[in-house]
Amino acid sequence: MQYIVLDLEWNQPLSYNSAAYKSVGGKLLFEMIQIGAVKVDENLTILDSFSQLIRPAHYMKLHPRIAKITHIDPEDLMDAPDFCEAVSAFADWCGDDYVLLTWGCDDISVLNQNMTFFKSETTLSKIYDIQRLFGEVIGNSKERKGLKAAMEHYQIEPDENMPFHNAVNDAYYTAKVFACLPDPKKVLDYPLAPRKLQHLDRAKKESTAILRVRSLKDGLRSAAAMKPPCPICGKHLEVTEGYVLQRDGQYMALADCSQHGLAFIKLQFGKNDEGKRIMTRSAALSDEQSPAYVHTKHLQWAQKVALQENAAE
Repeated sequence: MQYIVLDLEWNQPLSYNSAAYKSVGGKLLFEMIQIGAVKVDENLTILDSFSQLIRPAHYMKLHPRIAKITHIDPEDLMDAPDFCEAVSAFADWCGDDYVLLTWGCDDISVLNQNMTFFKSETTLSKIYDIQRLFGEVIGNSKERKGLKAAMEHYQIEPDENMPFHNAVNDAYYTAKVFACLPDPKKVLDYPLAPRKLQHLDRAKKESTAILRVRSLKDGLRSAAAMKPPCPICGKHLEVTEGYVLQRDGQYMALADCSQHGLAFIKLQFGKNDEGKRIMTRSAALSDEQSPAYVHTKHLQWAQKVALQENAAE
């Protein structure tokens, strides 16, 4: 049996109000534009690689953020095979005796939605989660670590000629992490199932609460501020970087829900009709939920918090 480590890149609509999005709606939230994979034998030796761009059928223009992080040339996509041809070629390359491995559930969810939408008749093997196995190995199965964090853990240096956010390069780095795990075969204990992808309208992804506070400082340090609820499921989230002052009386922070993704938390301080100090807390789910975007947003937010703290000293 061989292990096929899979990674995907996908595009998204320029706007959820665009004609391209409205023509397909939530049936195709993300459209795949690249399949990347490496083939690994039972001795954890990389045998071969697969990289295939995919011609888009609906989201013809690359979203600026996708173009920036993937460095994919839109003209190259126009000469590529369509989705069904690409996934069929990938299945042929995989062979007969294999299992698919990915880092987390994002890839399998996007793959499943694309296969359903384009009515692909290709059959692929079961898919298993390297990310969950890595979490068990480091004793932190609840917090989903990113691929770069896993590489740092095993001191795997990225190749300057193999940038991240290229599907075959990310598959290669994932395979390197897989080979470092103490018992890689245990990955078969972590099968993956695709989750339903959907775009939530603003009314369904926001929550607001008004709370009494003694002071601005107490409000910022309160459990209501540091552990706000997810606007969808109500699970208490963690504000890890801290709050940044946006304008007079308004502060903002980031928090992550393991099920629904990145949320923006805003605090507005003021007084009610009785002259009592109040804090209005709103939580809104981000429109952008790709791992790359979320990771970059947290890095940017940590820098903003650090600059704010330095300025206050």
